[in-house]
Amino acid sequence: MIRSRSVVAVLLFLVSALAFAQAYPNKPVRVVIPYAASGSGDVVARTVGAKLAEAWGQQVLIDNRPGAGGNIGTEYVAKQPADGYTLLLGSDIQMGINPHIFRKLPYDPEKDFLPIAPLTNNEFMLFVHPSVPANNLAELVALLKANPGKYSYGSAGVGSTHHLSMELLKLAAGFDAVHVPYKGFGQAMADTMSGQLQMSFATIALITPLLKAGKVRPIAIGAAQRVDAAPGVPTIAETYPGLEANASWNYFAPAGTPREIVMKINADANRILAMPEVRERLTSQGLFPVGGTPEKLASRMKADYEKWGKVVRAIDLKPE
Repeated sequence: MIRSRSVVAVLLFLVSALAFAQAYPNKPVRVVIPYAASGSGDVVARTVGAKLAEAWGQQVLIDNRPGAGGNIGTEYVAKQPADGYTLLLGSDIQMGINPHIFRKLPYDPEKDFLPIAPLTNNEFMLFVHPSVPANNLAELVALLKANPGKYSYGSAGVGSTHHLSMELLKLAAGFDAVHVPYKGFGQAMADTMSGQLQMSFATIALITPLLKAGKVRPIAIGAAQRVDAAPGVPTIAETYPGLEANASWNYFAPAGTPREIVMKINADANRILAMPEVRERLTSQGLFPVGGTPEKLASRMKADYEKWGKVVRAIDLKPE
């Protein structure tokens, strides 16, 4: 009799969970981007969000909450109810870099969030001013080793992905170069094009028009494998196996969000990422669809945390 009651209880729980997931969402869902509007995160959020809204019959609201390197928007989501109606479009910056460079982080990436789905990679390209006498990564590394401290690179600021990507390569290749941080990447790009800086990392989408105009020269991309968006450009990993330089956009939910809701969002996001029109829209902006399980995203988070932590410690970057 007791065993029968246990079986009935389990069945009732499963039916209730299924009904709960099927009812979700029954009101608008908010997706928070911890950066200002008009960036690559907006492209991902609005492209995927529009398709989710169609599938769900509910609005998917995009909410930009910039500030403190993405910490303000991320903290906001961490403190919202764990009901699936407030999601974070987060990146490796919030989950893998900021924990190492902020002394008092207002959230815990592991304890405060559940990974939902990996969405896209934003691949980086290493490029140089045309005056630099190097046509590939081997030539550039040899040049930098022969001239320690002579060449400089720009970034969007200390601790930015641009900055740490170059430091990651410096550690692997053993060369020295001067870091020039800016408040945003626009001026760094302008100074690289003018020749005041000799090299930098930037997203493939940002560099492509400059390559076509002959204003910069490509050296290598940070993707795991070559991509159609940068034809003929080799990967850094072809010279330094396993080294990748990219940023990612992913869905996260506040910790405690029901597994049924997490898996529903995951399944719908993966289905949308497979749509030809969505893939075309994203890749045209230099954003490469990834997709996968929450476990895949959790593994990526762990790997990013360890990778960037090693870089931060190696360059002795002090927490703010």
